[in-house]
Formats: sequence, C-alpha cells, structure tokens
Amino acid sequence: MTVTTTAAAGSNPSPAERLEPMDVIDHPTKRDEAWRYAPHGELGRLSFGPQVASARSVPAEVAALIPKLDGPRIVMLNGVVDDAFSDVADLPDGLRLVTLADGVNQQPELVDAHFHRSAEDVADAFVALNLAFGRDGAVIDVAEGHELDAPIHIVDLVVPDEAQNASCSGVVIHLGAGSSATVVETRIGFGNEFGGSNTRTTITLDENATLDHVVLQDAPSTQIHLTRMEVTQGTGSVLRARSFNLGARYGRIAYDVHLAGESARAELSGLYVGTGEQTLDQQITVVHEAENCTSRQTFRGILDDQSTGVFNGGIAVRPGADGTDAEQSNDNLLLSNRAEANTQPRLEILADDVSCKHGATVGQLDDDAMYYLRTRGIPADDARRLLIRGFADQVVHAVDIEPVRMWINERLGHTDG
Repeated sequence: MTVTTTAAAGSNPSPAERLEPMDVIDHPTKRDEAWRYAPHGELGRLSFGPQVASARSVPAEVAALIPKLDGPRIVMLNGVVDDAFSDVADLPDGLRLVTLADGVNQQPELVDAHFHRSAEDVADAFVALNLAFGRDGAVIDVAEGHELDAPIHIVDLVVPDEAQNASCSGVVIHLGAGSSATVVETRIGFGNEFGGSNTRTTITLDENATLDHVVLQDAPSTQIHLTRMEVTQGTGSVLRARSFNLGARYGRIAYDVHLAGESARAELSGLYVGTGEQTLDQQITVVHEAENCTSRQTFRGILDDQSTGVFNGGIAVRPGADGTDAEQSNDNLLLSNRAEANTQPRLEILADDVSCKHGATVGQLDDDAMYYLRTRGIPADDARRLLIRGFADQVVHAVDIEPVRMWINERLGHTDG
C-alpha cells in the first residue's frame, strides 16, 4: 500500500505540496522495526483526505472530557479548528497563538519550516500524509525573554464519519531565546465508529528557552491514534516532555529530539496503561549533536488483560558530541499473564568522553509488598490498587499542572488523588 501527497485536480495545494511535493511512499510493514507491533491491517483501513469544514460542533459528552485549564486554547474537530470552543482572546504579552491555516500567511517562516521536508526527512507514510493533509492546527510563538505563566492548551478531537474516518492536524511551537512556556496537547475522541487521527508537532527551542510539554492521549478503543513530535533544541535550552498514552486501539507516541546546541537538556518521561487488546507504542529517538548535552528517558508501562506495551528507545551520539550524559529506563508492570511488554534500547555512540546508561524491567506485583500490606489489614484489592498507583505516581507526580494531574488520576481511577 502506498500514499502520495499530490493534490487533487482543481484543489488548492497544501503548504507541503507548494513547497516540495512528495513521491509515492510505502506504508510501513512488520519488517519495519519501528512499526513491528502496529496493527497494519487496521492502519490500512484509515481513510485520509483534504479537510473540510464540518457542520458538527464538539459534542457535550466530549467537551466534558477535556481538562479544564486556565489559559488560551485552540480546539480542533476532525482536523479543523472549532472557533466556538477555542479561546485566543486576551493573550498574554509575548505570545502569538494562531491557527495553522492562518499561520501559513501570518508567520510563513515558522510554518514553512514545519511543512518543508526533503524526502530524507520524511520518516514514513504517515508523516507524508500529515504533510499533505494536516492543514489546520495551531501555531505557538513565544517572543524572546517572555515567561508565560498559564499553560497553552491544544485539543484534538476526532468523531469519525463514513466519508472520511481519519484526520490530520499539526502544531508548530517556537520559543524565542530565554523564554519559557507550558503547552498541553490533549488527544481524545468520541463514538463507536472505527477511525483515527494523525497529529504532528514540531518544536523549536532557541538559546536558553524552556518548554514544559504534556501530551494526553485518550482516544476511544475503536480508534487509531498516531502522534509524532519533532524537536530541535538550541544552546542551553531545556525540554521537559511528559506523555500519557492511555486510549485508542493502537496508540502511538513518537519523539524525534535533536540536541543541536551545546549544553541543551531533554527530559522525556511517559506512562502507558493498557487494558483489553490495546497496543500502546512508544518510539523515542534522542540525538546528541553538540557537546555537553544531557538527556533522560523514563517510561513506565502498566499492562492488563491482553494488552501490549512497546518501548523502542534510542540514544544517538554524533561525532563531536563529547561530554554527552544520557540515561534511559523503561519499567513495565504486567497485571495479567496474557499481557506483553516489548522493550528495546538502542545506543549509537560515535563520540568520546560520554556517559550513556540504559535499563529495562518487566515484572509483576511484588509478593512481599502485597504480603506486607495484607498483614496491615488492607484488603487484597485495595493493596493491589495501592501498589499499582505507587508505580504510576512516579510519572504522574512529574506533572506540575494540578488540573492535568487530577485529570490523569481520574482517568486511572485514582479518584482520591
């Protein structure tokens, strides 16, 4: 199966098509290591196409599922910004927040960098599809030296229909030198129809900029969700990225982080919680390109029933990136003998004077800990919940935004959190 980004006759070309049309690209198969555990048959059932304005509004049932954050918000429904649910009024000084469609004309230098990709930069067919059809979304531009207090919330909602069951959207984030901001991206959906979403975020951090970035993925179990983050960090910049991969039949979160400036730091942590027959896939690549950069990868999985968790984490140290300090850990808790955890560390070190560490564990609830709690009068079910919560909390507590932390705890059934 192949895809191409060529525009239909008589249609307006997307920015990607105007800048550099793509050749035909094959869909990934099980022979592609990064897509080994994906449900390829279901991926082939996704139907993508040009976005059209929808007469639908955000269903009330879905609106109630969105975390309530103070601060500006852009909401997309099936890849198209919903102005009624978005809030870009009274923006703080130093923040420019526009739709991706408007950004094509208002901030072409940022949007062109998002869309302009050579064939070597297009990782797979789904990136090509996003380049072709991800015409709407959000552009976040924080001016040099500005520190924003309130989080910026980007919400992507999917309600599949018969005509087109999958959507594409894009987010562009740029932080100027010495600036700081928090961005939360929430990916949810509605309905029992099969469908999916394909989102792509490009992040550029200038010198000494700091970004806290949170991704919440909780699509319905009938849907496929694909998220990709492409990050370029300048000298002294800091990225703190937290991902929560909770929903979807197949939920995929991929990071491609490039530490391009000296002394940049990237901290990536994530929690994936699978039930039923879910497959939750984490694909992480951190590339050290400059001297004295630091990266941390800390991901945890909780897997029940017949669910599958995947962690494919890579550290690449390029020639000249001396002084690299990189660590990676992946711990998995299996709650069923039918659940499966697949963890694969990847190290490529082409520089001297580096420190790179990795570790992975796959196990069940600790019998000694269960026995200890039971001897203190705690019922077995409560003891089990306490141990599971303690395992998850090490990632959840890393989120500084209280409404987001509460949303995660409620989603996990930790209602007293």
